[in-house]
Amino acid sequence: MSISGAVRSSPRRPVVITRPAAQAGIWQQALQDAGHAVVLLPLMSIHPAPDVQALRAAWLRFQHWHALMFVSANAIEAFFAQRPADLVWPQHGHAPRAWVPGPASAQALRAAGVPGHLIDAPAAQAEQLDSESLWEQVHPQVSPGFELLVVRGGVASAVPGSGHAVPQDAQRGTGRDWLGDQVQAQGGTVDWLQAYQRGAPAWGDAEHALAARARDAGAVWLFSSSACVANLGALTRKAVRSNPAGAGDAGSYWSGSVAVATHPRIAQAAQTLGFGRVELARPALADVLASIESIP
Repeated sequence: MSISGAVRSSPRRPVVITRPAAQAGIWQQALQDAGHAVVLLPLMSIHPAPDVQALRAAWLRFQHWHALMFVSANAIEAFFAQRPADLVWPQHGHAPRAWVPGPASAQALRAAGVPGHLIDAPAAQAEQLDSESLWEQVHPQVSPGFELLVVRGGVASAVPGSGHAVPQDAQRGTGRDWLGDQVQAQGGTVDWLQAYQRGAPAWGDAEHALAARARDAGAVWLFSSSACVANLGALTRKAVRSNPAGAGDAGSYWSGSVAVATHPRIAQAAQTLGFGRVELARPALADVLASIESIP
């Protein structure tokens, strides 16, 4: 999908990676190897879960569930960071299965010690790598009595370690409930576990200047999360308020820039923010590179 507008022409556009810093390295190396100038500008910060004890308790009973779904690499990293030293994921056929929405997360599970034959992910040729594609693969496993644990993130409402009380629903986390709804509709039960918190980055003058230079260069902004688009929108509004003469207005601020989004919902968010051109690419690295290379 391509949504075009009045985009600046550039002989070789820089590419802005907006992923959290810990996930940016592989993408940075691949883009640089392909000859692209890369700008690292994370638009999401990752923090520990407000209730780490809940993660440790889940490990002590994780074989109670028939499957655990990890919504992202961040969820995998945070969950396995709390694994007891003497506990390993069993190899036998009755061990819990591990569900993930894409190949990168599947690789992260294998690296964490989950046997490959117990990992379920969307088919390699799936048009989108998301809960819907995952459900196509796993729905035969689900019947009345099936128990699923969804491991995901939550929205950071305060600085971790600030001493604020943990909300009663902190263990649940936030995100789409679609797949959990499908499991429940088939007679299964779903538990939710917040493994980490995600928040907006704290930008100073240097980050705002870096974003402005990328904008002026007609950069390609790579988005793999709608939250990153929303955070950029909030930072854009802040820039417009602080410097209305130089920033124009929030509605036209990104009209000369390009976004590459890895899901239709993310593409829609980028279009709403005002990007002059929005390209939709599968989240596989080769597809993202091909999409970037197709942009004039």
